[in-house]
Amino acid sequence: MARLETRNRPEQAEQDTGEEHLDDWFTRRLDEQGIPCKLGAASMPRVLAVIGLTLALGAFLWALSSVGSTSSSAGGSSNPGGTTPTTGPGGSGTQGGKVTWKTVTVDVLNGTSISGGAASAMAELQSRGWTTGKTGNASGITKTEVVYLPGFQKQAKVVARKLGLSPPVPIAKASGVPPSETSGVALVLGPKQLRGVKL
Repeated sequence: MARLETRNRPEQAEQDTGEEHLDDWFTRRLDEQGIPCKLGAASMPRVLAVIGLTLALGAFLWALSSVGSTSSSAGGSSNPGGTTPTTGPGGSGTQGGKVTWKTVTVDVLNGTSISGGAASAMAELQSRGWTTGKTGNASGITKTEVVYLPGFQKQAKVVARKLGLSPPVPIAKASGVPPSETSGVALVLGPKQLRGVKL
């Protein structure tokens, strides 16, 4: 009599005991059909999708950071003539982000008929520790005041406060003051010149 012997295959034994994982069962079934399977290997579309998502997220964060830094300028004003704002040593007018009067470059404009008024006022400012730029002329000025080009409002406020003058005036609203006469912040001398100004 022939003896029939059945052998349990290891896979069958695992399946019977419930220890075979779904991934292992799926891989075994594909192998039986002659289909190569590489489970766990990242597919190219998945890798590209992750790279694309990472780049998009980085671009979004960069855009947010650049928008935040440029929105601090007042009213979206531009700098006519395309000149780079220079307000003191190194062009910043700040020390650690805070504007100080000693680092703001102040131009002096003579708005009176007194000859040499801007030069003598500039010498007085320099002797008191001010950083000065150039001298120039204005016309029809009724009082000594601080004017500024777009982008220099913060520096102009610091200068006007230190000198004890009224709030600074944007150059577009200052009649008789040509924008070409200043590179940022200017002290425009009226009939009283520096009398009543705190140096």
